[in-house]
Amino acid sequence: MIRRLLVSLLLLLPALSFAHGDEDHGAGSTAAVLTEAAPRAEAQTELFEALATPSNGQLVIYLDHFASNEPVKDARIEIESGTWKAVAGAMESGTYHVAAPQFATPGSYPLLLTVTTGDDADLLETTLVVKPLAHPTEAASQPSPSLWWWVGGALAALVIGAGMLMRRRKSAQ
Repeated sequence: MIRRLLVSLLLLLPALSFAHGDEDHGAGSTAAVLTEAAPRAEAQTELFEALATPSNGQLVIYLDHFASNEPVKDARIEIESGTWKAVAGAMESGTYHVAAPQFATPGSYPLLLTVTTGDDADLLETTLVVKPLAHPTEAASQPSPSLWWWVGGALAALVIGAGMLMRRRKSAQ
């Protein structure tokens, strides 16, 4: 009887390895899609390109030469946003920072960067858009559909096993 139970369970095992979730497994790997990145503002001219991003009450600016993409060292960056004005200090090669806690609040902030280095000077204009934090949806906390298939398969195996045990008891009487 135990032999029959094992054979039956082995025959049911392939039923648990079904396709799931409307996925196409033949397409190969695809690039991950970034749905939402940290807030950032980008600007470029013939001389410079800049990327500004708020981080922990600071505005961090990455400054490169446009033609060579090399970091700009020892530049002076003056920043204006509305009535707020500041001068960014150099952190490391091509990276500058300034205290700017106002950029933690969601909103749209116009930025004007005045970059001066050696014989070069340029103005870069951009807009920093800070979106409100996304709240997780209720659907994200729901179990995935594939989980329900596994639960159903386990329940079916239990019912079949219990039926076989009951049949064995009846035949023994």
